[in-house]
Amino acid sequence: MNRRSTIRAAMASAAAAMVAPAVANAAGNPDDELIAMADRYIALDAQYNAAYRVPDLTMETEEKIDQQTAPMQDEMNDILDRITRTEAKTPAGVAAIARVVTAYLDPSERDPEDEDRYLSDRLISRLTREAGRLA
Repeated sequence: MNRRSTIRAAMASAAAAMVAPAVANAAGNPDDELIAMADRYIALDAQYNAAYRVPDLTMETEEKIDQQTAPMQDEMNDILDRITRTEAKTPAGVAAIARVVTAYLDPSERDPEDEDRYLSDRLISRLTREAGRLA
């Protein structure tokens, strides 16, 4: 390989390296951002809930935890707000929203067969389960 073809090959490799991420993004899932937001929310939700799992939780300890988790709660609220304004374009996007709703709901609200709950709550629970299952 002569010098000119070596330079050409190096330039072609550099150009391919710059174009590859753009091509990968263009060919990626149109719901990648929505899925990333959902993943972030679920991770924060797990951390938030774990912060309150302390033995013999007192009111004073709970207030301290509230202060420590306030920035996390703000970020979670921001993510929820953005998700509510983001349209899912694929089944994977719908599944991501269903995972967020499942994490957001109180565990007692997850049973769509609970006759003591309001019909709207039962419908949301059913929709969430079905969306997650079908997507």
